[in-house]
Amino acid sequence: MTFGQRFILTVTIALMILFAFAMCGYLNNRWTPADNVGFDLASAESTAVICTDPTTREKVREVMTDALDTALKNHVVHMFEVWMKDDRGQPERARTGVTNGVAAYLRASKSVATWAPPDCPG
Repeated sequence: MTFGQRFILTVTIALMILFAFAMCGYLNNRWTPADNVGFDLASAESTAVICTDPTTREKVREVMTDALDTALKNHVVHMFEVWMKDDRGQPERARTGVTNGVAAYLRASKSVATWAPPDCPG
């Protein structure tokens, strides 16, 4: 067997074992999705409230904007690195990747601009 075949066989066996454990837990009523996380997501979401004062809110917004700028720059660099390593389908693949990255950046930027957590009481 080649290395690739051994690798695929190993991954397949591991997934089958994990699936068997999950099936045993499910059939014995010992596993529910909430048990997997350790807490109920619905109640956690309803009680998690972020409140800030206006100064902190703007600092956080600035950090998020800087992170988005960095992420877009890293994505464009990555697309160019892929192009340099593999020229099949280029520059269309790189153009598509950059276009998708810019679209995600614009959506995230809009979300950051409209992010408005409530003011803290008192």
